[in-house]
Amino acid sequence: MPRSASAFSTGLFVCLAFLPLLAHADTPSIRIRQASLIEAGENLAVQADIHYQLSNTAKDALHKGLPLTWRVLIEIRETGSLRDRTVHRQELPYRLRFHALLNQYEVSTLVERSEMFLTLNAALSYMSGLHDAQPIAPALLQAGRHYLLAIKSRFDRESLPVPLRPFAYLDSQWFLSSDWYLWPIPR
Repeated sequence: MPRSASAFSTGLFVCLAFLPLLAHADTPSIRIRQASLIEAGENLAVQADIHYQLSNTAKDALHKGLPLTWRVLIEIRETGSLRDRTVHRQELPYRLRFHALLNQYEVSTLVERSEMFLTLNAALSYMSGLHDAQPIAPALLQAGRHYLLAIKSRFDRESLPVPLRPFAYLDSQWFLSSDWYLWPIPR
């Protein structure tokens, strides 16, 4: 085999070896890494670590002035023999927006409080924790029963402009929601 053909096949092999990594680089990924209940004074508080990785399509839309909205759903479910029963539910909205004139990212939360960040990573890092979650009364969890903490970060496609919504439902670049994360609550 001539040298140029050998070099070509080696280069082709290297490119093919890294192809899955390149394909994965643009894949959106919203994952809940950890969630738990902690004592906060006389109440319980929900802690979570949510990892947001946006697709290039979502980043482009954000940088063109389109705000992106997620709703973090928090539920406490009592497990039963036939089906689970939700005993507590709350929803925390987060809106991510880019301000081109300021070259900064803004994250707005439930109480219309907003924080400004210099980088997208800093804004997503802020969103990874829960803010403005309501405290949970310990009396809600009865002794002798089994409970699950369920958390999901759901991308709100309905907050997008109407012409973009069909694409958001069909294009995988807009699949920006996490799966449900279930954590058994020890009692």
